[in-house]
Amino acid sequence: MENNNWNWYENATPNVGNNTQQPAGNNSNGNYGESGNQGSRGKKERKHVATWTQLIICMLVMALIGGGVGAGAVYFATRGQNNQQVLNDAGSTVVTPPDATGDLEENSAGTGSGNSPSASPSSGINMSSGSSTTSTGDTGSIIRTCMSSVVGIDIEQEVSNGYAMFGYGQSESGATSETVGSGSGVIVTSDGYIVTNNHVVEGADAIKVHLEDGTEYPATLIGTDSYTDLAVIKIDATGLPAATLGNSGDMLVCDTVYAIGNPLGVLASSVSEGIISGLDRVIEIEGQEMTLMQTTAAVNPGNSGGGLFNSKGELIGIVNAKSSGTDVEGLGFAIPIDSAKQIIMDLIDLGYVSGRPYLGISMQNISIRTTSNSGNNGSFFPFGSYGSYGYVNRVQVVGIEEGSAAEQAGMQVNDIIVSLGGTEINGSSDLSTLLYEYKVGDTVTITVQRGTELLDLSVTLGERTKA
Repeated sequence: MENNNWNWYENATPNVGNNTQQPAGNNSNGNYGESGNQGSRGKKERKHVATWTQLIICMLVMALIGGGVGAGAVYFATRGQNNQQVLNDAGSTVVTPPDATGDLEENSAGTGSGNSPSASPSSGINMSSGSSTTSTGDTGSIIRTCMSSVVGIDIEQEVSNGYAMFGYGQSESGATSETVGSGSGVIVTSDGYIVTNNHVVEGADAIKVHLEDGTEYPATLIGTDSYTDLAVIKIDATGLPAATLGNSGDMLVCDTVYAIGNPLGVLASSVSEGIISGLDRVIEIEGQEMTLMQTTAAVNPGNSGGGLFNSKGELIGIVNAKSSGTDVEGLGFAIPIDSAKQIIMDLIDLGYVSGRPYLGISMQNISIRTTSNSGNNGSFFPFGSYGSYGYVNRVQVVGIEEGSAAEQAGMQVNDIIVSLGGTEINGSSDLSTLLYEYKVGDTVTITVQRGTELLDLSVTLGERTKA
């Protein structure tokens, strides 16, 4: 609006001058009293008529002049005000920056949809604006809508083909791609970002996604986080029905919930109803402790990565586990969405989780032979050493990133990590759990075994900066 006013003012100024001059010239040349036939009578009558005519014209001209003066006064006054307003607005636009402390939604409100070029991919996630977890509408209709936001996931791996080496195989590399596992996922943005479990996609050579309507898409792995068992994949599609992320912290024991997933890998979009039977359950999965929500909603193989929804149709958990006991039912678990939100956003935007201490190593779990006389350090001794033997689980370094905290501390490939900060390490889960108790920039002692020698390395923990 300011630019339009300013341009209109600049373009209108010359025309005002022309319009005020041209009528004066024309009126001065028009003289009705000097035209017509000659003769005294006729001339007088004409003069008389002309006098009244001129009087009327004069009155009209005076009225016009009066109106013009008034309009001109209003115009010039308004022009001055508009000019001042434009200058004031332009000045305020230049010197007043956007509120740097405002929320993203507030600062991007002027962009319409919020999908401005500077918006992060995770800005497309729908977040619940309310705290109530109880639906006031038709729950069945609401949950049926949620079903379209849950997908089936097939995991493919290259499997060695024994016939290929004899010339009968279908692949020159001697391997074929086969579906080796399945799971579920939840669409969290309309342009194809999907959250699932890390253990669902771990080790996949290819990932396929099946929508509720049966459409199949190849998927790209965006990022994973083994510590929280979360992963994000993406399909090349738009206009997808994304779930709305609710608030798991508002859920109470006995609240009704619905688990939606792809049980057994063949029963897509299955819904099971249950209640929240426990909150903040600390359970151990493959040696790693997790704080989860417990539900009575039926959870079966293939449900992993699917959604746990409240009666409003909001996603309040990511299903990830059930009891492995053959005689135990009704013990399903889900990752609370409140603890998953920032992880999901980081994985979408960065491909990794920011703000965590980072060693910069690739590792594998191993079992090494020890002697009873070596104490608790788990040192390896060659055959022939005295004492009885046993085995202990450790972590072996198989790769080190250039410039990482591990490299700067002098860690080497094939080092075996024995302890971190004085606490014994019995596997990669132990290492991750202990590592995340520290902050970026903390210095910690890591004891490694190199050959038959134990070394204490002082490591200043870094932060991951790339996927």
